[in-house]
Amino acid sequence: MIDIEHFSEKGWVVIDFADPSPVLRAREALQKKLSELLGKNISLEDYHKEVEDDQLHTETQIKMTEFFRKSKLGKPIIEAQLSLLKPFVGLDLLVQRNPYLRMARPNKPQDNIGYHRDTYYGGSPYELSMLVSYVDIAAPSALQVMTGSHTLPDDYFPTTQITNPDANVTKGSSKHQLGFLYAPKVMDPSVEKNMLAVPLKIGQAIAFSLSTVHGCVVNKGEATRWSSDIRVMNSFAPVDLSARPDYYEPLCDSSVTAQAKDYFLASQNHSS
Repeated sequence: MIDIEHFSEKGWVVIDFADPSPVLRAREALQKKLSELLGKNISLEDYHKEVEDDQLHTETQIKMTEFFRKSKLGKPIIEAQLSLLKPFVGLDLLVQRNPYLRMARPNKPQDNIGYHRDTYYGGSPYELSMLVSYVDIAAPSALQVMTGSHTLPDDYFPTTQITNPDANVTKGSSKHQLGFLYAPKVMDPSVEKNMLAVPLKIGQAIAFSLSTVHGCVVNKGEATRWSSDIRVMNSFAPVDLSARPDYYEPLCDSSVTAQAKDYFLASQNHSS
């Protein structure tokens, strides 16, 4: 069961998956693909010991992300948790079609996005982000959140918009497609004192509103953090998806919605 009261008050909640088996299968698939790319068996946790060079890391992350998406590893993870999500988000749900795969090495700030709100970049508070872990994540390595920030207006947090100092992160570039921001809105460093690290075990996720301040400046732990952030939203939420029509795909329908779709499909086929 998801602690809905905790989420409502704090803007985030840790979820113990009802069925963690798709996460374990995804980890196994990622591990196998990584070993194939590197030509040797390297655990996900020890990835940073083998890949120090930033260019090689980016190339590897691109290939791993392509594999993750083409293998459709994300949707089954969320689909297996519908018994938890339906009372939380609704009976009619959409899931992100191409989730991001994050690979944050220890002591590499360039592997992280920093503190931000997804509402700065077109996200809606009606959307839920679920960060799924493929390794055990200790507090020094973990994503951080600002409790209670989800109901505060954007102008409560002054930002400075900059061009990403990484010349490889431009609009539409490979790194942009990996989830790196080409024109990030940098929050005042003072927010750091209010950030809380949330450790996770394999089979857990942290779910948070897109208006919740979150992020990580640097993985201060000893293992590479492997995770994916997968968004879920109610199909009938008042979110304008015209600028990103392929961002979501159907996850589940209520009985009423399903029969309504059958009706309209039958009517369409009859008229044609």
